[in-house]
Amino acid sequence: MEAGFLIGFREALEAALIIGVLVSLLYRTNREFMAKWVWGGVLLALVASVLTWQAFEIIVGEFSKTNEELFEGVLYLIAAVLITTVILHVIGHATREVLENKAEKAIETREAFGIGLLAFVSVWREGVETVIFIGAGTESGDAITGLFIGIVLATIIGYALFASTKNLDIKFMFNLSTSLLIGFAAYLVMKSIHEFGEIGFMGIPESFPLQVVGASVYLVIAHFVSERYGVSLIESVMGTFKGMGNLLGLGTK
Repeated sequence: MEAGFLIGFREALEAALIIGVLVSLLYRTNREFMAKWVWGGVLLALVASVLTWQAFEIIVGEFSKTNEELFEGVLYLIAAVLITTVILHVIGHATREVLENKAEKAIETREAFGIGLLAFVSVWREGVETVIFIGAGTESGDAITGLFIGIVLATIIGYALFASTKNLDIKFMFNLSTSLLIGFAAYLVMKSIHEFGEIGFMGIPESFPLQVVGASVYLVIAHFVSERYGVSLIESVMGTFKGMGNLLGLGTK
């Protein structure tokens, strides 16, 4: 049961944190109508995860480790790109108020679709990983029970994140959302390089320093690109630490 619990908790927590941040951000920027796209993406991802589980059961004998690592690596990169897009467009538009009235509906529709797609990929990616881990030798009654317990606990934590941000200062909320999302995107880049390294894809070695370099390069690129959208990643991170200090009573008056 312990193995199933850890798998379910770890995989679901990543998705729950992203969903919690997205929904909180939408409600704090008076765009709660977009939340239906998030939940729609989550629902479709759950269905896709079940279908993936069935497909895995059918082709498990032919689903090689190379294909698993390559598939996961590509999903990590896609998720990182989508997270970056949300930071630049959703947070950037909200903070800079650049939505023109005549184009607002069209822009919001694209943003809503992008948010829904991010929710789908985030949940489906974790669902795929769960299927692979469970199918790798821990598929038993106790493991499945532990899996669901872990998922429920992670979901509760995600909801707690959403509930706790309702009364936060809006500027701190933007900084916190940006910092969490950009940090998670960098983490996904590292995981992608790790997966590619395990199978030697395109000659990439399995090296932790290389993962750090890859994440660092991503952060540098994201910083310069975000500046063009009016979003400063450095200021967001510094603002996050300052806001946390104020919450803990450590800020200067």
